[in-house]
Amino acid sequence: MRVIVCLDEKGGMTFNNRRQSRDRVLIADVVKMADGSKIFISPYSAMLFEESGASLVCDDRFLDLADSNGYCFVEDRALAPYADRIKEITVYKWNRKYPTDTYFDLDLSALGFECASVEEFEGYSHEKITKEIYRR
Repeated sequence: MRVIVCLDEKGGMTFNNRRQSRDRVLIADVVKMADGSKIFISPYSAMLFEESGASLVCDDRFLDLADSNGYCFVEDRALAPYADRIKEITVYKWNRKYPTDTYFDLDLSALGFECASVEEFEGYSHEKITKEIYRR
């Protein structure tokens, strides 16, 4: 599966019980990257994709349901139990530090992931978002 996460500089996924991923430019980039492939999401993430036109699978068990090429947009879940199934991870970094509630729980280099690309773009709510794609 292909995982997509949004992190702050400390590896935080959520802060003060809120999502970090609420940026419409970022969501448009996720939909463009998926290029018509299904994006597996939790019900918690559904509101972010309401008007995106993306092909979505929305289910609490989305990480279990994703096929090997499926994209999984993950906001607040542990990924360590799925580490063996993940072949690609896209990390959107906010380049800010927030009071973190949920942390990204994978050590990418220890799992054999290598950075395949890095790009920066301006988001709607953030001046700079860094997008890193890791593959193994």
